[in-house]
Amino acid sequence: MSLSTLAEQPLLGCLDVETVARLLMGMPVDARLRAREVSRGWRALLNEPRFWLVLDFSRGSGVVARVSLALLFAAGERGRGHLHTLDLTGVRRVDDDDLVEFVAAHGESLRSVTAPEELKFSADQVTRLCRSAPLCTLRCYVKCEPDEALPLLRCEAPYALVHIFNLCVDGFNDSEQVVLDFAAALPSHSGKIKTLIVNMTQLENVAVADALMRGVAEAHVNDVTFHNCHLVPPSLPGLTRLLQAGCLETLSINNNWQALFEEGPALTAFCHALCSSTLQKLELNMCELWRDPAAAGELLAALVGHQTLREFSMRYSGVDHTDDARRAAGERFASLITHNSALQKIDSQDCSLGEAGLAPIFEALPRASTLKELNFSYERISRKFARDVILPAVRANTSLRKLDFGPYRVLPELVEALAIVAARMQRDDGAIAAA
Repeated sequence: MSLSTLAEQPLLGCLDVETVARLLMGMPVDARLRAREVSRGWRALLNEPRFWLVLDFSRGSGVVARVSLALLFAAGERGRGHLHTLDLTGVRRVDDDDLVEFVAAHGESLRSVTAPEELKFSADQVTRLCRSAPLCTLRCYVKCEPDEALPLLRCEAPYALVHIFNLCVDGFNDSEQVVLDFAAALPSHSGKIKTLIVNMTQLENVAVADALMRGVAEAHVNDVTFHNCHLVPPSLPGLTRLLQAGCLETLSINNNWQALFEEGPALTAFCHALCSSTLQKLELNMCELWRDPAAAGELLAALVGHQTLREFSMRYSGVDHTDDARRAAGERFASLITHNSALQKIDSQDCSLGEAGLAPIFEALPRASTLKELNFSYERISRKFARDVILPAVRANTSLRKLDFGPYRVLPELVEALAIVAARMQRDDGAIAAA
């Protein structure tokens, strides 16, 4: 059917072809594919390449269908030879090899591909994508070894148009030179990396740790995770400079039970930088924070009243087994709960707070208006404490939506507390669905 006869189709009504075309152009990709089945006229109109230059599956695209391989290839086939832009940021279920196949099929016309944020590509897959679509800007999440990351970060051929928004690197094999090379390459990708995960890196050498922090800061990374990194107290100035760079939203450290914080000028400077930072999430797991109670107190005091902090985690940081030490730790957490207007989550799994430490926290809970999640897994809790302290606090609080007590959740009073929190979550989900 020729375009000149489309206006005669009854389903177009009184609207001219171009008006209908503009309306169809504003429809989500899945709706456009379904619209082809309305009539021969609509099918003929929607066979035009202009409707398939951009395949937008982002979160705000309005696509309601589950994005399957069949849907993706069907939409791509409509725009074969003309498809210019593919955005999959709102998609969860697309296989990495399938996306490589799709890009290879449309590599001559593609100029921009944004992969799903959680889909991890190997260096080999990135190479295949770049070679099959040499004029295409590729935005993706890459998981690779340090030597594979270097040419990607430097945008060497064939990676000139690669934009890595999430990067996970492991396999440093305790080589300080490899860490230094990686740190030196990071600034080449400045402003592009949102999330960086450095995994299983031994950073006891302060000079090497400082070089890595400097590279991360110069790359303006937003979310940083140092996993199993064995940072030591002399590394605090490097972390301080990283905070002072002003780009961090998340700082996550898993220190593999290596003490990181101790009293002194370096900790004080770090705390000052922490106070003025715009961090939204801070994780200090396995950092043996409570090994130095004074240092722990100074650090937590620096977080009281923080304007942007939403999540705070201190997993596997055991408190000294005395009631006084536990109560002091609990009071620090209670201050965070009552004085931080942005705070939504505290995770202190396996911190050995005991009932002496938990008491101040739950006494403060009714005054917490923003807190949504608490994790106290592996704390020893008696039925009396659950009945007299925890349950009344949970009843009096209105904001909490998730609560975890680990194996002690079987106590009847804790079961009731968990049911109260779960009911709030169900009401929220129902209200969202109704809206």
